[in-house]
Amino acid sequence: MNTERLDDKITVITGGGSGMGAAIAKEFARRGAKVAIFDLNQEKAEKVVDEIKAEGGRASFYQTDVTRKEQIEENTCKVVEKYGRINSWINSAGVSKMVPFLESTEELWDLTLNVNLKAVFLCCQVAVREMLDEGGTIVNMSSLSGKKPSSWQTIYCASKYGVQGLSQSIAKEFADQGIRVNTICPGIVPTEMWEQLKFEYAKKRNLDPEKVLPYFESNIPMHKLVDLKNVTDAAIFLSTDSSSYLTGQSINLVGGELME
Repeated sequence: MNTERLDDKITVITGGGSGMGAAIAKEFARRGAKVAIFDLNQEKAEKVVDEIKAEGGRASFYQTDVTRKEQIEENTCKVVEKYGRINSWINSAGVSKMVPFLESTEELWDLTLNVNLKAVFLCCQVAVREMLDEGGTIVNMSSLSGKKPSSWQTIYCASKYGVQGLSQSIAKEFADQGIRVNTICPGIVPTEMWEQLKFEYAKKRNLDPEKVLPYFESNIPMHKLVDLKNVTDAAIFLSTDSSSYLTGQSINLVGGELME
């Protein structure tokens, strides 16, 4: 069991109000990190902060549109003022929708690329500047869809393939300055997002929506979906000295579905 502490970590987590971001925020706080959640949804994010504080952890919420650099920079300054130098940053904010390619709109392209790729670019710029003097770690949430194409997810795949290239390029440029950049590429994580996606996938495969996740499980070599603990364990590993010689790498949380 991984029991590594994060007492010296000051961590920004985008999209920390729900799904994987919320799970990472809670686990980092349990291990002693000071957590700053950047999210648009005030109600959900403040609930996560309250849960962290109820367990004795330290966390703050900063309402942030991560597609707007001035908001990222302004709230980063507030985090530094409150907690000190940021040395760990996790980009988890994201959107996903399944649509046939010929029905995919320019508006969906702009939304998906802005949240899933542009925001990661902007946040990484801000994070790297904060880490230039003393180093740090950046973890970008990608996806199996950033490694393996999927029909009806053309735009989402494009955004996540982009996260892979972006992360590796930044990792290469700043490797000799003590800044490590890695990605996590999960398969199906049964979060709120998939409560909607399963209906879209059911339409694609002509399935009963309640049979979508069991269908995925049957096709995964380990016959189980990604657990949130798998995600938090990977984030902890990539944010600590346990992975001190890793940069520009991906952890594929896919139960054997992709081997590379």
